[in-house]
Amino acid sequence: METVAIAGKISSYMEQNKAEIVTFLRNFVAIKSVTYEEEAAVRWYADQLKNFGFDEVRIDPVGNCIGRIGSGKTVLLFDAHIDTVEPGKVEDWGMDPLRSSYEDGIIRGRGAVDDKACLTGFAFAGKALKELHLDGDYTMWVSASISEEDVEGSCVKAMMEENKDIKPDYIVVGEASEMRIIRGHKGRALIKVEVKGKAAHASAAWRGENALIKALPLIKGIDDMKEFVKDPFLGGGSIEVTKVDCDTPSLNTIPGRVTVTMDRRISCGESVQDLLNEVKPLVDQVGGKASIDVERVTTYTGYQIEQEDYFPSWVIPEDHVLIATGVTTFKTLFDRDPVVGSWDFCTNATHLCGRTGIPAIGFGPGDGSLCHSTQDKVLDSEVVDAAKFYALFPLAMAGK
Repeated sequence: METVAIAGKISSYMEQNKAEIVTFLRNFVAIKSVTYEEEAAVRWYADQLKNFGFDEVRIDPVGNCIGRIGSGKTVLLFDAHIDTVEPGKVEDWGMDPLRSSYEDGIIRGRGAVDDKACLTGFAFAGKALKELHLDGDYTMWVSASISEEDVEGSCVKAMMEENKDIKPDYIVVGEASEMRIIRGHKGRALIKVEVKGKAAHASAAWRGENALIKALPLIKGIDDMKEFVKDPFLGGGSIEVTKVDCDTPSLNTIPGRVTVTMDRRISCGESVQDLLNEVKPLVDQVGGKASIDVERVTTYTGYQIEQEDYFPSWVIPEDHVLIATGVTTFKTLFDRDPVVGSWDFCTNATHLCGRTGIPAIGFGPGDGSLCHSTQDKVLDSEVVDAAKFYALFPLAMAGK
């Protein structure tokens, strides 16, 4: 069957199932899935994939839900995270954020755009492929991954380690992109600097050395940093002081130790050592010690992960087959050229592409600037259109 005809069948299928897609997403939003509390949502999603006829569905030891369609040569992994930030207060939303609202074609509620709309699209893409008998030389893995909001990439890294049979040639990361095709984003790191002084009673401060005052040149120096490695596509990095912790037994004691935490946004080709070397002159000036923090994650299954707070950037070339096929898929479905761009936030692609080197694109419905806000919402038409893209893309990539 010609690609245009297949696209037409997929489009008709999704439009006919629009009401079911909206209901699915609203039911999904209603299941609270705050980071480290995702079990109920994971089990619900696994049940839906089984009901939709996925060839295989599993929940791995980490707690991720994984489904499979097909067993062909070209292996694609579609990943989106199932966890959300806290729902927030009803009075701030003007509604219960877990019940969601649906007015004027907009689904609003915690997790609607971040990131359950993408997972809804994945599920219905698989359902369409099965019900329309659109077989091909592809294997489509779908992962509803956990704990992305706290330590992005950590649980998909563990997923790849625990599920050795999942060996993707290509990856699609589902996050809000306003239906743009994403070919990269900056990375990030958390740098911690410990500055030691000597604690003393505030009434006799001369007996000690105030570590907070000692750290001020470091804080000011970080704020003054403006020159960073610049990538032609992603642009330059940045650094900001985000937290200062004072180790003091009381408020009438000058601190004997201060920890300064910095958020460093990373452009291409910057290693951990590069980041530490960059701040070394300022750290040495105050006699401090710099390190990259290590996060310790325990998932809802009890699975434990240690993850260095260094999340590399990633970019794939504009002429890569993934981009070319994504553009063709989009044009075939929607009869217009897509925008190809970058995200300004970090995603699981930092591991899936940034660490592993597996080519990836990002694509999803909704506006990323609405994530984590009380305007967490998405258009029903974009969820339906994203599902069309997710369904046609494996067929377009088959054999490549």
